[in-house]
Amino acid sequence: MDRDIRAHFESVIVLARARLTNMRVAQNDITIHRAILEIHGKYRDVDVRLKEIYSQTGDLFSYYVLQGGTVLVGFDNYPDVTVLKAKFGNKYKQHLDARVSPRQGYAKKSVAIVSETTARDFLANLDQLTVRDNE
Repeated sequence: MDRDIRAHFESVIVLARARLTNMRVAQNDITIHRAILEIHGKYRDVDVRLKEIYSQTGDLFSYYVLQGGTVLVGFDNYPDVTVLKAKFGNKYKQHLDARVSPRQGYAKKSVAIVSETTARDFLANLDQLTVRDNE
């Protein structure tokens, strides 16, 4: 992986240290084939989980705010048929490889298609994100 990934990971770690308590880097592993950053921490009374995976086959991310193990809000671009159906309707099968970034609400009961969120955006906006969505 190139130096930009290493610099990106370092900037995310610096921001996470500034925004989270009990912050720990669970994984920061960069090889020539892939790079993984995983961060765990607390923001006020909620848990924060952040993971980014960069590889030659595509990039994945997941950013979650949890309380007692329940998702309050989350963003990820992992393949999800429900999300693909919401975005592409009956033509979702033509887009099975698409990376769609939904905002998942409380307990993943609601999903909204949004523009892709970055780790920096997620960490910078924790004040707004920790206001619990309607159930």
